[in-house]
Amino acid sequence: MRGRILPTLRGAGLFVVGAALIGTGAALDRVELTYFGVVFWGVVLVAALTVALAPSPTRITRSGHHDLIAVGDPLRVVTDLSGGSVAFLENAADAVSPGLVQEQHDDQNSRTAVSWVTPIRRGAHRIGPVRVEMLAPFGVVRAQRSIGPVDEVLAVPSVVPLISVRSRGVDDGDHPARHDRSGHGTDNLVPRPYVAGDSMRRVHWRASAHHGDLMVREEERDQTPEAALVLDLDPASWEDERAFDNAMTACVSVAARLVADGYDVAVTAVDGSPLASVSSRGGLDELLTVCARLEPLGQGSETADLPPGVGLVIGIGSAVPPARAPVPHLLLAASDDHASARGWRTASLDADVAASWAAAIDEVAR
Repeated sequence: MRGRILPTLRGAGLFVVGAALIGTGAALDRVELTYFGVVFWGVVLVAALTVALAPSPTRITRSGHHDLIAVGDPLRVVTDLSGGSVAFLENAADAVSPGLVQEQHDDQNSRTAVSWVTPIRRGAHRIGPVRVEMLAPFGVVRAQRSIGPVDEVLAVPSVVPLISVRSRGVDDGDHPARHDRSGHGTDNLVPRPYVAGDSMRRVHWRASAHHGDLMVREEERDQTPEAALVLDLDPASWEDERAFDNAMTACVSVAARLVADGYDVAVTAVDGSPLASVSSRGGLDELLTVCARLEPLGQGSETADLPPGVGLVIGIGSAVPPARAPVPHLLLAASDDHASARGWRTASLDADVAASWAAAIDEVAR
C-alpha cells in the first residue's frame, strides 16, 4: 500500500516560507522573491513525488516467531527488508494485533525491525504487516506505508505446575496394574495353575510351593488408568473472558498433571462432545491448541458418558452432570453451586490455579 505522505517540520517550514516569498514578491513586484518562493515549493513537491514513486522493499523475511507460544512468554521477532528502494528507508516496525504487547528493541536499523512481543490473552494473534517510513531528500517529506505478509501466532494457555494426585491419596491403587510412561508395554508376571501343554520352562516354583499345586507364569499386560476431564462451555457459567481464560489454564495444567501421574486423559464438553485425547506429554500440544481457540459458545444437555474404566473425573465450571460412577469426582467450580451435593468434591477456581487444585484434591482425600 502507498500509505500516507506527510510533510516534515522542515517541509512545512519551506512551504510556509515559499508562500510568504511568493506573496511578498507579488506585492512588491519583485520577481526574484517570487522565483525563490516557487523554488521552495518545487523542492517540497519533487520530494513528495520521489517518495511516492519509490518502490517499496520487495523481500520481507520474518524470523523468530513460533506457531505456539504460552501467554505471558516474550517472543523476539526479527523482520528484515531488502529489495526495492531502501535508500529512503528511515525505520520499520511490525504491526501487532491488540492481544500482543510490543516493545521495540534497540538493536535495529532502517532495514531491520527487531521487537519483543508478549501475548496477554490466549488465541490467534497477528504480527504484520510491516510499517515503514521513507524520508525524502532534504528531509522535507515523510511517507508511511504498510507492506509485507501477516503471520499468525497462536498463544496457548500457560501450564501451571500442580501437585500430584498421588500426594493426597486420590490415586488409591484400586485401578488395574499401571505402567510408568517410561516403561510402556512392560509385562507383569502372575502365576496361574498349570494346564496340559504348558512349557515346564514357565513353571513358577516359588508359587507352586506356596499353593501346593504346580503353577506357571502368566503374562498380563499392564493397563493405563484413564481420567475424564469435563469442561463447562455454558457462557452463563463464566463471569467474563478472564474467568474463562483462567479455566483454560486450569484445563491444560490438570491434563499435564494427570499425564505425568500416568493417566490417559479424555477431554470432553459437558454434553459429551470430544475436545481432545491426551496420552503423552507430546499429546498436550493438541489440547493446548484446542484450548487456545475455545470459547464458551454453549453446549447441549448434560449427557456426557464417562469412558469405560475411568478412574478419576475432573470437572471445570459449574454446569456439570451428577456424579455417575464410584470413582473420585473433583470439581474446580466457576461459582458457588451445589455440585458437591451431587457427588462432586468442589473447590472454587480462582486466579491461583495451583491453590484451587490443591484444595480440590484435599476435599477428595478426606
